[in-house]
Amino acid sequence: MDGVSSDIQFKVLGGAEEIGANCIHLSIGGTGIVIDAGLHPKHRDLRAFPNLDALHHEELDALLITHAHTDHIGGMPYLLKKHPYLAMHTTPLTRDISSIMLKNTVSLINEQIEYSKEMQDAISLYDKDIIEYISTVFETHLYGESFEILGKRGLSEILCTFHDAGHIPGSAGIILEWNGKSIFHTGDMCLHDQWLIPKARFPRHHVDVMFCETTNGSEASHATKVSIMKECAQFINEISNANGSILIPCFALGKTQETLIMIHELQMKGMIPHLPIFTGGMSTKISRLLDRYCYTSPRLNPGFELSDIPQHPIPYESLSKAPFFGTPSIVIASSGMMHAKTTSYKLALQWMQKPNYGILFNGWQEPDSPGYALSHSEAKKPFIFAGHRIERSCAVKTVRMSAHARKADIHELIRNIRPKTLVLIHGETESVEHIAAETMEYFDGDIRIILPREGTAYQV
Repeated sequence: MDGVSSDIQFKVLGGAEEIGANCIHLSIGGTGIVIDAGLHPKHRDLRAFPNLDALHHEELDALLITHAHTDHIGGMPYLLKKHPYLAMHTTPLTRDISSIMLKNTVSLINEQIEYSKEMQDAISLYDKDIIEYISTVFETHLYGESFEILGKRGLSEILCTFHDAGHIPGSAGIILEWNGKSIFHTGDMCLHDQWLIPKARFPRHHVDVMFCETTNGSEASHATKVSIMKECAQFINEISNANGSILIPCFALGKTQETLIMIHELQMKGMIPHLPIFTGGMSTKISRLLDRYCYTSPRLNPGFELSDIPQHPIPYESLSKAPFFGTPSIVIASSGMMHAKTTSYKLALQWMQKPNYGILFNGWQEPDSPGYALSHSEAKKPFIFAGHRIERSCAVKTVRMSAHARKADIHELIRNIRPKTLVLIHGETESVEHIAAETMEYFDGDIRIILPREGTAYQV
């Protein structure tokens, strides 16, 4: 991938057959474009960052960010440490959310990263003052608004357009057009309406190359909004009727806001009582920011503000004496996977000792996370929770509220777009292989499918 080129090549630097430090490098006619720069959710050494060592003499001219989840932006300071002159592009809302999310990443890095001379150098830009500056240098673009990228050695300009990906507010899929060829990167996408935001709005036309996320590629069936609401309502009613409170561990960005809207709808429809709702922390900052975009960012109910839903602040300084330990309530708290020291983790330690209380999981759990261990535990039987042997007395319920495209919808999108080359990313091996096999069968072999290996160069 050295020198001026008249073709298209790529390397996956993170997110190959896993959901990791998502990052792709594209060389388009000699112009180097990086899409996303994430932080791996598991690793806390150099493997936490995109594999930039796989780049040798390739050009890096521009950085495109699809959305603001940490596994897509958490590695940005590491990337900019090595390549400080990148032109940075994203949507206006993702730029603003990134400022909040990256500050949280700084705290995460400082608390959990493995310290060595090499790591100290790698994380030198993980400073809150520097993060504040990084978020101001983005060029922002509205959905459907095309802009040009021209690298130092590019033969001609590349036309780039963001399209609403329906995953979280501000999320985008990307279409790149150059020299008569087109590339479509879905980003993380949701092809069904959620509670706050509508499904993705992607152009459905042929492209030469399609990078497609496959998070839910191995799931045979998916719950509908109606069935999810019924299951949640039944559990909330069972717990509140027993004079207990419900804890819902949620990711601060996306899942919290969708859950808040869902709970509000259940109350408005009379499916659950009007219990006090407690929220707080970073999720509240994000909700306030999203409210500023309630008319300009896609919403199922334009103009409706999350702050219109009655909420009480979580009393962080006195959690053990909080009102929800005396009055049936709903508490929405991060982290979604109940990582040690987070609010949901601290509350779970108390929740588990109360037989009439309940914990409702509605998001994906890493297999080695405390949330996974708790959600798969049996009442009155010991299990390991963040390194501690513990038993639970409370009730536990798991309901899948996915902000990623369902398997059937992924197939429909691929079949509508009919790419010449399909690159499957952002999914565990099983998910990637399921989508590949069924796609190959549908097209009767008349399609090139790549299951990329991290750091390997591919020409398309």
